[in-house]
Amino acid sequence: MKKISVFTITLILNLGLQAHCFDLSQNIFNSPKREIIKTIRLYDKAMNSHDSKKVRAFYDENYKSSDGFDFDELSQMFDKAQSTYKNLKYKTKVTNVTIYDDWALAELADVTKAEVYPGNNKEAKNEKMGELEGKSVYVAYMKKSNEGWKIYADDIIMEETSLKFGMAKRIDMSLAAPIYVNPNQEYDISLKIKKPNDIIALASISNDEITYPAKDYQEKFRKIPEEGGLERIVKANGSNKDEYAIASLGLTKISVNKEMSKARIELLGMAYLMRRVNLNSAVQEKQGK
Repeated sequence: MKKISVFTITLILNLGLQAHCFDLSQNIFNSPKREIIKTIRLYDKAMNSHDSKKVRAFYDENYKSSDGFDFDELSQMFDKAQSTYKNLKYKTKVTNVTIYDDWALAELADVTKAEVYPGNNKEAKNEKMGELEGKSVYVAYMKKSNEGWKIYADDIIMEETSLKFGMAKRIDMSLAAPIYVNPNQEYDISLKIKKPNDIIALASISNDEITYPAKDYQEKFRKIPEEGGLERIVKANGSNKDEYAIASLGLTKISVNKEMSKARIELLGMAYLMRRVNLNSAVQEKQGK
């Protein structure tokens, strides 16, 4: 349960505009809006076919993500995400599109899902298959060029992701953290879980800056009390970087033979939970770019 496991999940949701289906409440008979919707649909086809060359063509060469990643770093993250999760599926609700001359703001809410097989072995038993689920709310900034509308930047408001294996897929659990905090501010991260009484849950809670490549860190696991909750007070970074609240969880069961001479520890499930925490100073800095 290393940091790279959690960060790889977040890469999927940092790829920018991901569209699968559309739910538009506003009038789209305006020509520029039709062009944007068409662009999103074409982008959707490229994303769901995992065609990295076509996907890159939808981005402006001066693209900058909400976390400061440039076009080249985006390409690296896209390739890594697609090679790791080969059956990603996207479902996006477009809540609004606003046009400002040659600029557009597309307000989006999306859901991401994938099945994860150990060693990419799809023949593995269903209980060994992992389930990836993510959702986010964000704004995609688009710029019109001679080649059409291009994704120029994004601003992620809310983002959360989970990856669950084994018993963890059948147990209710949630990770809570604030959406916005100030630099160097202390805040609470809490993990809640409803588990059977005979199951032992060990968990690690931490926060980390959003950087690429990801940094390794040492996880410190603690037993979750029987009432099913674990909390930790952490301190936000002072580097004006948005960060993630992260929880790693292991579910185990201890059994003893009839002679009471041997004990067996069985790993029944694992889970990784992540929630985005935005820094107010980082928001101001991005707005000033």
